[in-house]
Amino acid sequence: MQSLNDLKILDAIVQFRSIRKAAEHMSLTPSALSRKILALEAHFGVDLFERTSKGLRLNPSGQYLAVYARSQLAEMEKLRSELQAIKKATSGHVRICASQSVLESFLPVHLARFQLKNPKVTVAINHSSSARALTDLQEFHSDIGLCLNLPDHADLSVLGMAEQEIFAVVSATHPLASAGEVSLAEIAKHRVVLPPQGSGLRLMLDRQANLENVYLTPAVESNTYASIAGACRNGGLITFGLSLYEQSEEDEASNVVLLRIRKMKPANVRLVKLHGRTLSPAAAKLAKYLAKKLRAGSKPDAD
Repeated sequence: MQSLNDLKILDAIVQFRSIRKAAEHMSLTPSALSRKILALEAHFGVDLFERTSKGLRLNPSGQYLAVYARSQLAEMEKLRSELQAIKKATSGHVRICASQSVLESFLPVHLARFQLKNPKVTVAINHSSSARALTDLQEFHSDIGLCLNLPDHADLSVLGMAEQEIFAVVSATHPLASAGEVSLAEIAKHRVVLPPQGSGLRLMLDRQANLENVYLTPAVESNTYASIAGACRNGGLITFGLSLYEQSEEDEASNVVLLRIRKMKPANVRLVKLHGRTLSPAAAKLAKYLAKKLRAGSKPDAD
């Protein structure tokens, strides 16, 4: 590769799939960026893209080079963070891929608490299914993953894990709020919010519902589950979360209640990284913090 800037150009083209948008992102003119592409292809002696009416699309050579580019950019970010850490002040950017249920139940509050003490660490969260998480890590889209029912794999190193109950989550004014424990059959009589088909939590709910001959009909089904769950609960709908569920100030103000679900098997939450990869100081510090919270079962202890 000719320069770090070439890596960034390739990554921008992959991200935006448009010469114009990638050029704007890199503060270049479209013609200048086109020349960069031609120079890259001449440097390696192969075509990297297929030109289509909808823009650029990576061919197999380009896909291979794109993974390499992301790995090198990740290594440069790690180096930058390490140099910052030498100054005794951890800083850097950390990318997390997380399943929907963890986004709803665990990450928001704990990331906020972590950043109160580590304001120089920025975090990007990529919503990912357990099936997709491995690819996100292998292709260097993410530094660490936090997912539900993530299977064992030779390319993954487990940094922390916890067995977690699945709860029905309701507002204090909901008719079931005082029940303490409910069955899926009882839940099915009310309006529910379900995560998307194929997500880890949805698979577990559907599997248990099938065992009990219960059909959960979603009043709302969304792939932005975490962002709409609070508003839906306030409207009298039932959502679902893990025992890792940590109430935010908004939840406390609305008196959220967690109800155990009879016969529901626990879920496994794993914090992972790519095997053999050395995390940046910022990513390693966040991973250590999240692993501690997993072990503690998300009980509010001293940070």
